[in-house]
Amino acid sequence: MPLISGPHNSNFAQAGGQWVRATPALEASATTLGEAIDCYGSAFNVSIRPCTKPLPGQTEIKYFEISKSDGEVEWLVDIHVVRDSVEICPKQDLSFPLLQNDLVEMGPLAC
Repeated sequence: MPLISGPHNSNFAQAGGQWVRATPALEASATTLGEAIDCYGSAFNVSIRPCTKPLPGQTEIKYFEISKSDGEVEWLVDIHVVRDSVEICPKQDLSFPLLQNDLVEMGPLAC
């Protein structure tokens, strides 16, 4: 199953001189990016949706908003898929197909 990590389960800690994930990534029974995002939202009681306006100074819309149950936006995140050590930016393509060993990472705005 693909794994997904984001602001609610991305804590890292030092162990043996290396950074390791202290909170495990969530296993998502998902075949698309949209399904994985829905699994994460359900697990952490948040709403994740594509941004509808470009950020200042940008023309492309490719980020996501994570909101609490009351609708307040907590984070803007960039979502990347790590597949066989290659990082892919699917932008806002919710139909992007996921493979069994993919890791979906929601993190700081990166690209």
